[in-house]
Amino acid sequence: MKKSESTKLYILQKGMAFAATYGLYSISIGKMAAAANMSRTGVISHFTNKEDMQVAILAYTEEEFKKQVVEPSIDEDALVHLNNFQQKWLQWLSFLEMCCPGQHTSCPLIKASVEFKADPNCLVRQFMQDQQARMINYLTKLAVNCQEQGYFSNDIEPNIFAYEFYGLYTGHVVQTSLINNPTLAHTYEKVVSGLIARYMCNTIPK
Repeated sequence: MKKSESTKLYILQKGMAFAATYGLYSISIGKMAAAANMSRTGVISHFTNKEDMQVAILAYTEEEFKKQVVEPSIDEDALVHLNNFQQKWLQWLSFLEMCCPGQHTSCPLIKASVEFKADPNCLVRQFMQDQQARMINYLTKLAVNCQEQGYFSNDIEPNIFAYEFYGLYTGHVVQTSLINNPTLAHTYEKVVSGLIARYMCNTIPK
C-alpha cells in the first residue's frame, strides 16, 4: 500500500471512531486533523471537501461492517446464517467501543441516517438512503433463504421480517446510547429470538 493510501486509511479509521463517538454531522477538517494528529492541509489533500470526507467515512464504516458482521456470518444453512448475523450485529457495537477506548459509542451509520434526514440534497443523506436500501435488501434475502430452505413459513413476507428485524436493532442502538444497562443486550437477544420463532414453520427441515 502506498503511503498516501495508508494515510487516507488512517484518516478514515479516525473518522469512523469520531463519528461513532460524536456523530458525523459535527465533523470538520480541523477536528479530523486534530484526531489524526495531522495538519488541515494534510487531511484535506485526500478529499475534495468536508462532505466528500463524510461520505468516505461512511463508506469505510460500511466496509468495516461487512468485514466484522456480514462476512463472518455466512453459512450454507440459512438459519445458522441468520443467527450468526444477529449475534455479529450485536457485537458490532462492542467492536466500535474497542475502536474508541474510554468513549461511549454508537453506530455511525444509524447516527448519520438521523443527523442528515432534513437535508434532501445532501450527498451524505443520499449515501445513507442507498446504504439503508442495501441493508433492508440483505435482511430480506436472509428471510427468503430461510423460507426457501423450509425454516420460515411460506405465508410470511420476507420484507416485513426485514423491517421488523431492522427496527428492533435500531431501537436497541438508541436505548444503549441513552441507558447504561448491561442487561439490554440480553433483552435484545430474547426479543430477536422471539421474532425469528414467530416466522418459523411448525415443521423444521432435517
